[in-house]
Amino acid sequence: MKEYNPTEEEAIEIISAFDRLPLEKRLDIFRGLTALSRENLLAASRRPTEIMRRVSEEEVFYTIKQLGESDAPSIIAMTTGKQLQYIMDVDLWKKDMLDLNAASRWLNIIAATGEEKILQFVQITDTELLITLLGKFLKITSRDENSDLTEQLDSLPAFTLDDVFFIEFTSADTEDALKRILESIFRWNNIFYLHLMEHLTWDNQMENEELARKWRAARLSEKGFPEFDEVLEIYQYLHKNGIHYPGDDTLPAHEEGDTPEPLMEFPLKVLESNNLFRRSLAKTALLDERDRMSRELAHLANKVIIADGKDPGSLEEIRASLNKVAAYINIALEEICDEDVTNAAKILQTNHMELLFRRGFSLILDLRKEVRQFIRNYEGGVENLGNPLAGIVSGLLQKRPYYAGNVFENQPAREFEFLQDITSIRGMMNRQALEEKWEPM
Repeated sequence: MKEYNPTEEEAIEIISAFDRLPLEKRLDIFRGLTALSRENLLAASRRPTEIMRRVSEEEVFYTIKQLGESDAPSIIAMTTGKQLQYIMDVDLWKKDMLDLNAASRWLNIIAATGEEKILQFVQITDTELLITLLGKFLKITSRDENSDLTEQLDSLPAFTLDDVFFIEFTSADTEDALKRILESIFRWNNIFYLHLMEHLTWDNQMENEELARKWRAARLSEKGFPEFDEVLEIYQYLHKNGIHYPGDDTLPAHEEGDTPEPLMEFPLKVLESNNLFRRSLAKTALLDERDRMSRELAHLANKVIIADGKDPGSLEEIRASLNKVAAYINIALEEICDEDVTNAAKILQTNHMELLFRRGFSLILDLRKEVRQFIRNYEGGVENLGNPLAGIVSGLLQKRPYYAGNVFENQPAREFEFLQDITSIRGMMNRQALEEKWEPM
């Protein structure tokens, strides 16, 4: 097909036609675009904020991560306060510790975006976090008010905005960005600026960082990021009768708000395998149901990230967690529905994703229990099982089990994804057959 390159006049008309569409139609088009196309569309549209307000914080975060922060200036510039706060909550911290590399990167990005974004960042950021961030890159010295300023200048840092607080920049990587940020704060509200400077002269950084961490944890708990000891419930055993079936009188009610839920498409787009779960998702025609499932997948993947000790700011680890969630759900669906896609779609519509995830994991736990019993009855422990079973069992017995296809089917080690993964290992645990095929490690 010949490539179509519109003239400038035609391109303007295309964008104008897009802007005239109803908001829901524009959102549908936006939903189906790649991250780069979304950036280009928002940059060209005359009404981009209408779309951005209807995109979930998570979806904005995913889109920026796909592009790379330095290549997403238009989207970052248009983020709402809640969207920007979510990005900061996820990306500035690593395992409850402030990540100085991420902080440096984002301070530079925000400063480069302009004063409007700087002031939005200052206004949505907890004061304790702002003081902590500035304290990591600044050293504040206040003048002696009882002495002549000119006599003190040689011993004070060169940068000041008020001739009261003098600032030394401890990192060259953030110096220019912080100068722009401080100047914007001073022009906007010099009382607030003085308040910040006073706090930065006190030695209470640890207390401020701990308070900032608590505020962040409270917000993220609503996004599927509870504290570690709470999140482990996703790996609790669930019996098959814990799944709701179409026609049950006790089906869980999915709450519907008065306003449409913000768009969240990324979790459905990144699922890699064309398994029963993926095919049953494709059978779900109702957009509200797909959006509900997408939100549940995102929040469940967030829990997996915390439980498995992964980095919530890493796009690669977000993808891996989403695919792990989908794999365990697929195992549960195969157990319940065999390969009946229509029935699987109904199961998805009548269950929270977390229930199906837990049931899939429970089937792996059942297998692990059987394997441990088999090993107890077999002389010599795991090492004496020989190849390939010893390697497969070693993967299964890990704290977070994996399917070691690399020693069995010449496949890379991966998450358990299919019911056949479980039944194939179970089938190998035949003592007589094992002894006949035994190969030393």
